[in-house]
Amino acid sequence: MRIDYRGPCLAALLACLTPALAIRAGSDPRAHVEREDLLGTWRLTHMSYSGLNGTHVDPFYQPDSGGLLIYDRSGWMSVQISGPRRAPGDIPLVRGRRVGDAAEALHEALAFDTYYAYFGTWTFDAATAIVTHHVAGALIPAEVGLDYGQSVALDHGRLVLTTRTVDHGQTIVREKIWERVSAPP
Repeated sequence: MRIDYRGPCLAALLACLTPALAIRAGSDPRAHVEREDLLGTWRLTHMSYSGLNGTHVDPFYQPDSGGLLIYDRSGWMSVQISGPRRAPGDIPLVRGRRVGDAAEALHEALAFDTYYAYFGTWTFDAATAIVTHHVAGALIPAEVGLDYGQSVALDHGRLVLTTRTVDHGQTIVREKIWERVSAPP
């Protein structure tokens, strides 16, 4: 019996080999991710927020926000995101509860609303390409103890973290794109 490889078999073989060849050639923008690929310091370059009504400004961040994301080899991580137009103000002499005027309270609220940070440990599941941040300390105290899972992709050397949530039956997709600041040692 003779097998004809020119028809569907050849097409199936090429369909299977093409993604693997593209990754090796560096032409596939979404390459397979390993834990080692995440190590180092990353700078925030772009954020997008989309839902049923299209893409719009993320309600938690301002356009052109900046930030750093750090993954270290021992399993610790830290992320900080800062709004681009934060109001300057005085450095407080003390921290904690103090009585101030309404202008001071407004300034503190704006400072809080234009900055975001947490740290903790991280795990990565290469089979599902999910990185999970296990929050140990955060600007927002209610986040301590939470786990934040995000899909991971590498797109032309940029780290793309994506979350999908459902709110009132609507799927919301948040994507943060990071570029490497430093490579691991």
